Amino acid sequence: MGRYICILLGLMGIVAQASQPIYYFPSLIRGTQLMWQHEQIGTPNGAVQFIGPFGLHPVAVAKFGYPPEAYQDSALAFHVAEHLWLDYYCALGDSSKADLALVVGPAFVRQQQNHRLTQTITALENAKLHPAMGLRARFVPSPHEAEVHSLGPDLSSIPRYERYTVQPGDSLWKIHQKYPQNTLASLIAANGGKETIYVGQVLHIPL
Repeated sequence: MGRYICILLGLMGIVAQASQPIYYFPSLIRGTQLMWQHEQIGTPNGAVQFIGPFGLHPVAVAKFGYPPEAYQDSALAFHVAEHLWLDYYCALGDSSKADLALVVGPAFVRQQQNHRLTQTITALENAKLHPAMGLRARFVPSPHEAEVHSLGPDLSSIPRYERYTVQPGDSLWKIHQKYPQNTLASLIAANGGKETIYVGQVLHIPL
């Protein structure tokens, strides 16, 4: 009963704020995640393999029991993203924090200092108003970075990837032959440092 009350309050909160939840902006989610992972290189966060068009966190979706490739279906991915967002709203008590939790995970949100959290949430809210413009701020910026990015985004710093779905008989070596501009090591690093792959897995090939 409590869960349904929380969901109802969440939906009322959405209407009251006149701001659609972040899961209505899958391209904004994925772009934000790529920027965030670029900031987090060298940490476990930088190696997270987000799943599907809504960038679902593998730990969060494990409880639903679907194989990773199932989340390539946009209808299923949207349903799960909506479910997770409502869970985060109930846990964090704030729709903007729920937005950010869906993008980078609730643990990261809870770890952030209030002023940095406010900066990031403000950037996300502004990006939702103008989704075609993309995100105009980086995560947890230093004062110097804030000055630089107030002049506009440094698009050259955002990593670009091509998606490749693993086919029967594929290996990382064979995929490397299709993308000779990358080293084998860079393919492994771009996919969480794992050398094993499976049919249907979506790899992110650095461009």
